[in-house]
Amino acid sequence: MVNVVIGIVEKQGKILLIKRERGDFIGLWAIPGGKVEECEHIDEAVKREMKEEIGIDMEFKGVLGISTEIMHDKNCTSLLYICHLAINNKDEIKNTEFKYKWFSKDEIINSTNIVESDKMFIEEFYIKKSKNYLKLDCYRDNNGEYYWK
Repeated sequence: MVNVVIGIVEKQGKILLIKRERGDFIGLWAIPGGKVEECEHIDEAVKREMKEEIGIDMEFKGVLGISTEIMHDKNCTSLLYICHLAINNKDEIKNTEFKYKWFSKDEIINSTNIVESDKMFIEEFYIKKSKNYLKLDCYRDNNGEYYWK
């Protein structure tokens, strides 16, 4: 099992997403994050990942929810910790090469170029606050496209 942290950051009513450049879902927008390292707490891991990907220090606010996601084409199970972080108001994210973008909640829900599971995390854990656990199974169809159940 792989432990993964992702960080939801909101500023002025919009949520920060990054454009995937490696791994699965290249070219789609996603919640920033990454793997938890050996002997690392999730609050430290998500702050480290955000510093690595975004370039600024952020404040850990808490865990919004947890998800188990099985990627059936890879026989891989991930345990995802969906975290809430805050940016210090004086810090600005330097958006080089258009790697980051702020999306309204409606844009996220209605977009087709955002990783579908990330849309589910944002909607269920952050917008609706209706769940604290989400069980996802990810499959690939004959065209190589991912879909979730």
